[in-house]
Amino acid sequence: MVDFDKLRTKTKKAKAIEPFEIFRRLPKPPGINDLYTSQAEVLHTWYERRNERDVVLKLHTGGGKTLVGLLMAQSTLNETGEPVLYLAPTVQLVNQTLEKAKAHGIPAVAYQTGQPLNDDFINANAIMVATYKALFNGRSKFGLRGGGQPQKVSAIILDDAHVAFSVVRESFTLEVKSKVERERYENLAGLFRRVFRDTDRLGTFDDIVAGSEHGVLEVPYWAWHEQLDAVREQLKSDSDKYALVWPLLRDQLHLCHALISRNAFTISSILPLVNAIPTFSEAPRRIYMSATIADDSEIIRTFDADTTSVKNALTSRSLAGVSERMVLIPDLMPFKFDLRDSIGRLVVWASKQNLGSVILVPSDKAAAQWSEIATVAKGSRDVEALVEALQERKTSGPAVFANRYDGIDLPGDSCRLLVMNGLPSGTSDYELFRASALYGGATITRMLAQRIEQGIGRGARGSGDHCVVLLAGSDLAAWVAKDANFQFLTSATRAQLEMGAEISKEVQSLKDLAQTIGRSFNRDKPWIEYHAETLAELVDEDTPDAQHFDQAAAERKAINLWQDGYHEQSIAKIEKLIADEKVRDPQMRGWMEQLAARIADKWGHGDRAEDLQRQAYANNRNLLRPKVRPPYRPLPIPGAQEQSIARQIGGYRLRRGFLQSFEDTVANLHHAATSNQFEQALAELAIMIGLSADRYDLNGEGPDVLWLLPSRVGVVIEAKSRKKEKNALTKEEHGQLLVAAEWFANNYPKYACVRVSVHPRNRATKAAVAGASHALTYEKLAALVSDARALLTTLCESQLSIDELVAECSRLLVRSPLNADRLVDSYFVPFEEKE
Repeated sequence: MVDFDKLRTKTKKAKAIEPFEIFRRLPKPPGINDLYTSQAEVLHTWYERRNERDVVLKLHTGGGKTLVGLLMAQSTLNETGEPVLYLAPTVQLVNQTLEKAKAHGIPAVAYQTGQPLNDDFINANAIMVATYKALFNGRSKFGLRGGGQPQKVSAIILDDAHVAFSVVRESFTLEVKSKVERERYENLAGLFRRVFRDTDRLGTFDDIVAGSEHGVLEVPYWAWHEQLDAVREQLKSDSDKYALVWPLLRDQLHLCHALISRNAFTISSILPLVNAIPTFSEAPRRIYMSATIADDSEIIRTFDADTTSVKNALTSRSLAGVSERMVLIPDLMPFKFDLRDSIGRLVVWASKQNLGSVILVPSDKAAAQWSEIATVAKGSRDVEALVEALQERKTSGPAVFANRYDGIDLPGDSCRLLVMNGLPSGTSDYELFRASALYGGATITRMLAQRIEQGIGRGARGSGDHCVVLLAGSDLAAWVAKDANFQFLTSATRAQLEMGAEISKEVQSLKDLAQTIGRSFNRDKPWIEYHAETLAELVDEDTPDAQHFDQAAAERKAINLWQDGYHEQSIAKIEKLIADEKVRDPQMRGWMEQLAARIADKWGHGDRAEDLQRQAYANNRNLLRPKVRPPYRPLPIPGAQEQSIARQIGGYRLRRGFLQSFEDTVANLHHAATSNQFEQALAELAIMIGLSADRYDLNGEGPDVLWLLPSRVGVVIEAKSRKKEKNALTKEEHGQLLVAAEWFANNYPKYACVRVSVHPRNRATKAAVAGASHALTYEKLAALVSDARALLTTLCESQLSIDELVAECSRLLVRSPLNADRLVDSYFVPFEEKE
């Protein structure tokens, strides 16, 4: 028998290290003849830059990143003769990488849980493929800093680095679950009850711990620092329960956020402490492979990557890997769309054609709404099994995945109809806390943009693949329609959304929508040509914003300096960033100032910490209120009502999107909404009709909501939205309104004041003496909402330019009860004494 291995050894030349040459020598699986142009481009550039410690590589979803990563890994292995580690976010993606390596004849071994590291990996005979959690954990077989001899590698390939941010954070997050460990949860939370009393959040704290409130509270850092020893003592006795996390955090608790929700007491490092893993932090080559997302600054924050390298990411102008996607937005179509019924019929219709249909939703609660018609995957094992069933065509769904906007590959017929239902907000306590702290700022917008792109990318997975994507839900439609959000998406996604918006405007009915979707399913030639030509015309090179990189680098450097004990330098790093005005977003500016305050407090400089915290709170009122409350900053006098309304509508690429935002806002103006939801909606409604608004109720000082009218009139509002209709306004309740009015008089001395209580009826007890105050009754509130809807609908459906829109709005306001000069008389009713 011919011994081919012997013949191969005889003729074997020196190991190739140039990636393209390695590929040329490898066996090719069926259908693979050569690399994409984009793959060849980035491999060539990487080879020239391979000795840079950090390299970021970006290819379109489905553009062949895995093969590129394996070739770079094999090149490094051949050149250095030292181990190479390849990381993927999930076990499923690990298996896919191993299959890809096997198909191309690249030696690779899997990380085995409970087994020593594979000898072929240690001896540099094969690439090891593992999950991020296999490396980043408190019992890592690769070794921890200060814990013996760590495993050295010559390179680490970080596949889907943009997906790994939340995965790596989980490795540095300890959760004490309220249902599983109730006593420990209450003991930890109880350590901080006093500080929430001192900062006027005791009611919220008690409701959260009792399980009746859904919010997430951050423990003020000054109280956290005081109680570190007590926290450490409590957790030390249960350390076996948190064996994979506790060794990474036990000496670094001061570098952590402490969060309290109804579900858990959570401790999460401010930024992942990746330096605790020498295999990663000391690797001479770290290669971050990412999809083409618009903002890569999170690579710096999470992995402490070099800023210059991230700015100079390896990319290709080739459209290889950009799949054909027909992106449709039902909420922007000119007919009434019943989301639950219509989407249900469409996904079932697609599945009956043996074409995979998938629904992505932001939470388990949202997933449950589809359980009657679809298979809902719960937990990682269910997800993996359902994805596999779709890929192997054992099912066509409909399949529902909750909060799975990444790490799922559904090529070909496994997903021809993809529905994203609802805005993909975060679900972990840390994500909810960060979203709340940075609410209204660009940082959260960038995060949402990335998740939307990831979600859209679950379906079609490369050149030649195709998928229809429905962006369903008014919140998602409104987000996509807003011009300011569009800039955070990549040019390829923007191009497909622009095409989708044009198509959506032409769809006249549900039947028409199904026929339009069918043109993609049936490979309609005019659609295919329209997509290809338009994509080539609209796609442009994405230019990263260097300020985001500088901001991320400063935050990362500050944490590193603090961890090493250099408090002064750490604070100076942040203050220099702010002084150079490299943080334009006031929410993020406040976040950075609060970080500096946190560092100063741990350093023992309480006065400096207090000054920094006051600055932080002045920039971002979503942050921790300082111990000494800063002075209130009055709102500026609002401009002309018609100009404000027109400017807001003009901020939307698709004006119907502004109507969707309006509907999302007023949906919370009902008695069952939480007080926070109701008050926020009341403030946002005022802004939408061209007024200024604020919320400032701190320990009973100031109103729940304040509206300012251009004519120097202030409407001071106390929201008794959950009060029963039969109950009249009491003396105590009216007293709160009088205190709020006094606060207003002190802060707005040149304004007239109108006192208003949101109340079921305009009835007050005799003792209340409320004759000079007004009620905004549910009936009048409904009329206000209805009038606003009519006005904004007329304006949004017009095709007028901004200047013409201002003139038209002015004309409509002349006759409208929403006119700021008539608004008080139109909707606020004087209180009458209860008979």
